[in-house]
Amino acid sequence: MILAAAAVLAAVVSLPFLWQKPAEPYGGGVAEARFFDVGQGDAAMFLWADGAILIDAGTNASQYDLVGYIENLGIDEIDCAVFTHPHEDHIGGADCVLEEFDVGAVIMPDIVSDSITYASMTECIDEEGCPVYEAASGGVYKFGDVTLTVLSPAEEFGDANLDSAVVMIEYADVSFLFMADCEREAELAALEKMGKDAFDCDVIKIGHHGSYTSTSDELLAAATPDIAVISCGEDNEYGHPHRETMEKLEDLGIEIYRTDEDGTVVIATDGETVWRSK
Repeated sequence: MILAAAAVLAAVVSLPFLWQKPAEPYGGGVAEARFFDVGQGDAAMFLWADGAILIDAGTNASQYDLVGYIENLGIDEIDCAVFTHPHEDHIGGADCVLEEFDVGAVIMPDIVSDSITYASMTECIDEEGCPVYEAASGGVYKFGDVTLTVLSPAEEFGDANLDSAVVMIEYADVSFLFMADCEREAELAALEKMGKDAFDCDVIKIGHHGSYTSTSDELLAAATPDIAVISCGEDNEYGHPHRETMEKLEDLGIEIYRTDEDGTVVIATDGETVWRSK
């Protein structure tokens, strides 16, 4: 179980409807997903008039930049933080986020790591006392009129990337798919369990920083996104994003943005259409 949050997880994982924030009207507002430039890592935030959801927290090196980005948005409360898996490039700033902001809940897979970064995160979760829910495919979380659904992991692979949490965030008629570091084997398992329609989206955060091991043909056929965002560091040692992934996206005519080239990418929506914002 997840260290400090084990008792909480044991109490909630069997519930089909895990967490709900009281509904509030949109009031005609515009929501946005911000894919922060955190170098070779992942950190994004979905914002709407009544709340904020964080998906991953970048690297140790970018943690103070991430906190600054969020503070500059005028945010002091985060409804939910999703930490997709315990790799440093996804949870490096988790401890700082938990210390600096009031986090209503945490969603993360049941993956234990012996890293100092993971220990710092779980200690902060324990100190802050926010509830923790285990990410498993089929979990649904409601935040007013915003719905977050966990699509993967659909089965246990014993690998942090394959077992990372894939989540869909829906705002009215628009869907944002966050693929974490999920790779093809796990993509196929989730497609089989959840069904292809569950992955249909308008915007996709490409898995594993654009690695060829992710973003299978089967996933893209199910997702049919209009916009793809790749979070990666400039001139990174892994060569992300890989040529194979870029060619797939380009061949399908998908609009592509990259944090290494575009900096922080902001995609806005009115609940019906999506567009790049500044």
